[in-house]
Amino acid sequence: MLNVLIIAALAAGPAASAPYADCLLGNIQPGLTDRAVQLVQQACAAKYPDSFAAAIELERQQSSQRQAQFDADRAAALRSANAAATAAQAAADREAARARNAQAK
Repeated sequence: MLNVLIIAALAAGPAASAPYADCLLGNIQPGLTDRAVQLVQQACAAKYPDSFAAAIELERQQSSQRQAQFDADRAAALRSANAAATAAQAAADREAARARNAQAK
């Protein structure tokens, strides 16, 4: 629900006014229940279907971008964790070899 309001606020910016966003911003007020907000969203979507479709498409695009960034961050974290594990294993192997050499002498 917050995403819809954020998109509505962005869409209602000075660059381009979106009737669906204007409808939301004009009718959603603090203190409304979640159900009342849903009813306002439905009414605004029914009144401005083209603008609603544009807002949904914008949300879909932003969601795809967030997912791509999440996937990239996850892959980077995985690479970092693997590099750290490899370095720790190499250090453990070196220490074990050093200990074996010390015992052999």
